[in-house]
Amino acid sequence: MIMQKWKKTTYMMAIYLFLLELRPLDPFTTAYLLGPDANLSLNEIATSIEYIKTYASLFTSVLMFMTADYFLYKPNIIFLTVCPCISYFLMTGSPSLTQLRVSAFGIGAIYSGDMMGLCYLYAKIDVEKYQMATGIVTAAIQLGKVVGDVSAQITVNATGGIYTILPYFNVFSLLLASVWASFFPSIERKNGKLKSKETCEKSSLLEYDVENKTKHFEQNRNTIEIDKEHKTVVFFSEEIWINFKSSYSNPIVLKKSLWYIMGMGAQILVLSNINVLYSYVVKKPGNHDKLSNGLAEAMVTLSGAAGAYLIGKIKCDWTRYGDIFTAFCSIVMGTLMMSCYFYNRLIFIYLTYVLYGLICQMHFVVVYSEIAKHLKKQCYSLVIEFNFFASLILVSFLTLILIQYNFMGITIPEG
Repeated sequence: MIMQKWKKTTYMMAIYLFLLELRPLDPFTTAYLLGPDANLSLNEIATSIEYIKTYASLFTSVLMFMTADYFLYKPNIIFLTVCPCISYFLMTGSPSLTQLRVSAFGIGAIYSGDMMGLCYLYAKIDVEKYQMATGIVTAAIQLGKVVGDVSAQITVNATGGIYTILPYFNVFSLLLASVWASFFPSIERKNGKLKSKETCEKSSLLEYDVENKTKHFEQNRNTIEIDKEHKTVVFFSEEIWINFKSSYSNPIVLKKSLWYIMGMGAQILVLSNINVLYSYVVKKPGNHDKLSNGLAEAMVTLSGAAGAYLIGKIKCDWTRYGDIFTAFCSIVMGTLMMSCYFYNRLIFIYLTYVLYGLICQMHFVVVYSEIAKHLKKQCYSLVIEFNFFASLILVSFLTLILIQYNFMGITIPEG
């Protein structure tokens, strides 16, 4: 039986994203940098390495939403895979501080890989398959993380706490991902033809403005050719701005994007600080729990994979019920995270975190697919990558205000 085209494209992307997320070094990056291979101090890691990843991810997200729709995703996917592959290779052996700084910048670029994979997928398949395809590739992402975490733990236990081989695993996985991405079929440009039913351009009051500007560009084509290099940049910038305005003038795209920015920002903050909560609870007087963070993370990721896959198969009129679903998920996730404050046992926090991961991944599948359904073909990366960039800005702002400068005077009780 011949596999349907959309399934073939989806499974190709799922394999790529699985390999992209299969990075055993990541859970033990700090331990590796503190060890004899890199021989850094915690202060050097915090002040010379980690912040570079944040700036790199911000820079990369801007670069992607400015160029990916123009280059039609495949070159960007290969770039986002080869750069971290080289960066992890720089971490092998006995790397110098300069090598580690350069590698940190390249590694920061990998965080845009998932979004770019989704953009490519949406450009290749039909709109009615978006939700199911998103569920499949999201499940692949989560499974890649699980396999990476488990294989890392097995390797570390087998070698007696030696992390030297882990960077090579990352290099090998990303090398396979790079080779696999090179076999992706290229996307043909079809003069900005919509994948959905004219949803982006005709959904706003900006339609008249967009059409006028498009005619203006056509009338001035000869002028553009006079000073080709300069005018190409101007035309490209104007086109991006027009696509940006027309995309976000769609109320569904705007509404879902705003939730995504805040939801992704919240998820990043949860992932960044959940380990602090674990350690705080363990140090409470009378607590005899033992940390099982690796097992907890694996369960969270597996539950997220299961939720993403199952929600992808559910047929629902999200235009009608999407807001109710969003409100319900937001309330439940917020309640789950706030409830962790009252728990004195790790098992309850672990279970709460697993449930949070399940609901979070289910809702992200719906958000991704619903946004993509209402975009022009050349707007996928512009909107999805910009949303990710905005969430990173939100996280950076909250981290700066609430943690670094502690504007609200938040204190952590001593255990």
